[in-house]
Amino acid sequence: MMTFVGWILSSWLAADLIAGFWHWLEDRYFDITWPFIGQYIAKPNELHHEQPTAFLFQTYWKRNWTTIVPAAIAAMLFPSGWLVFLFVSQANEIHAWAHSKGKVSTWVSVLQETGFLQSPLHHGHHHRSPFEIKYCVMSNWLNPLLDHYQVWRALERFVAMATGIEPKPVARQ
Repeated sequence: MMTFVGWILSSWLAADLIAGFWHWLEDRYFDITWPFIGQYIAKPNELHHEQPTAFLFQTYWKRNWTTIVPAAIAAMLFPSGWLVFLFVSQANEIHAWAHSKGKVSTWVSVLQETGFLQSPLHHGHHHRSPFEIKYCVMSNWLNPLLDHYQVWRALERFVAMATGIEPKPVARQ
């Protein structure tokens, strides 16, 4: 039987993986011309990659509704995973803290230093060439493994083979 701490840690890592998968989809496949998703997810995501700190000046709700709403729906559909979805609902906020560079509370800073929360240094690698790594935004723990085994590239090959859809080219500053 899983311990309480094990349940929290496994829920945390599952949430980080789910948020990372969503982030990968946004970066590599979502298009600003798509209805709804284009305007509310793809366009802000592209803006974020052009101006990484712009979303820090939004309200909590505007910055986080795209994770809170789907996570709440998922928690209703899969009530046994409620803690995973509670954590997922805060992925954008944790991501924002990684961009806040020292302008966070002491407890956030301490958790960033441990890697439990993603640190600015770790996340900064996502915003540098080749722009195709470190999609998980909640912790420092999964990205090294996922990047080492090129999980995202393998998923892109699978999607291309199964559907013929290629990921968007990465063209950032």
